[in-house]
Amino acid sequence: AVVSTQSTGEHARAHPISLEHEAELKLAKILLRFPEVIEEVTETLQPHTLCNYLYDISTVFTYFYDKCYCIERNRETGELVKIHMDRLLLCEASAQVMEKCFDLLGIKTVS
Repeated sequence: AVVSTQSTGEHARAHPISLEHEAELKLAKILLRFPEVIEEVTETLQPHTLCNYLYDISTVFTYFYDKCYCIERNRETGELVKIHMDRLLLCEASAQVMEKCFDLLGIKTVS
């Protein structure tokens, strides 16, 4: 399945995001903490807070990825069954937040 950043963006603009699984909600909640974490880092001048936040995102994202399929295929035929665009949007948002955190820490990411 070929899904582009453009197609996920179009989906996000055209449809409200639906988060039904516990793992989806948990990931969304941690991503929404980003502004709060940035504010805390700038007030306390303790960049390790950002490192802890990155660790939290990584842990929750791993749980989400294990529990929620983004792309479903038929096990026997390998045929595409369903693409969960809302879950792909969560993956994209996670990547963007993590990339911004790494950038703030001066760590270059692989593109």
